[in-house]
Amino acid sequence: MKLFFFDYDGTLYQPRSAGMTERTVRALKALQKAGHKLCLCTGRCEGHLTEDVKQFGFDSFAVGCGAALFLEGEQVFADRWDPRLVTDILRLSEELNLNGAVEGLKRVVFYTKKASLPIIKEVHSLEEYLASYADMPVYKFSFYDPPMPDAMRDFLEQNGLSIINNDNVYYEVVRKGQSKGKAVRDVAAYYGIPLEDTYGFGDSPNDRDMLQTVGTSVVVANAPDYVQQHADHVIPSVYDDGVAVWIEQFLSL
Repeated sequence: MKLFFFDYDGTLYQPRSAGMTERTVRALKALQKAGHKLCLCTGRCEGHLTEDVKQFGFDSFAVGCGAALFLEGEQVFADRWDPRLVTDILRLSEELNLNGAVEGLKRVVFYTKKASLPIIKEVHSLEEYLASYADMPVYKFSFYDPPMPDAMRDFLEQNGLSIINNDNVYYEVVRKGQSKGKAVRDVAAYYGIPLEDTYGFGDSPNDRDMLQTVGTSVVVANAPDYVQQHADHVIPSVYDDGVAVWIEQFLSL
């Protein structure tokens, strides 16, 4: 039995499409039928997973860049932030006119950012957030409109948080020590599968720890060159069903 970790956006899912292609779904199901375990290892939080993804049948989920783990349908770990820290970040964001998303049980975008899916909520002030989501478990932030101001960067780092720069398009913020690489080690330990029997598929900067941790790293061709450098194998792009192509060859379908 092998253990497979899949990033979602840009790896399994073509941006702005209806979801995973039928070919990709068939390939993933075939991998499971062959007796292997599948983990969706995504930067998305629990509240940003669409229903088709949740219903697919992944054996486990590592969400929020490893900040929360769901194994065989049960949440076994969540690095919940102190609500006071969440409030302080949102207050500073309001002062600096920053847009982003609070991520955890739900994904709540702020302050002028618009929700792109019905499952995503939006608020336009700190007061509005506190009125509706003050008690919501939070384990990740995202920020848009780079570059990030020094005042915010300094505040985050002083409070034990790590910043992932995704090609100067947006930033993801997680607790120092949390990463997709840590998720790989935790999930592999749960199943008793050695790291040399793990595979990781990705495309973006937040996948690098995962790619450096798994036994075999696989990157789609639409990934930036500096991410491809971490790959044992570069496969066709997500737009050419690269993951499905690799699985079909792996299983000799």
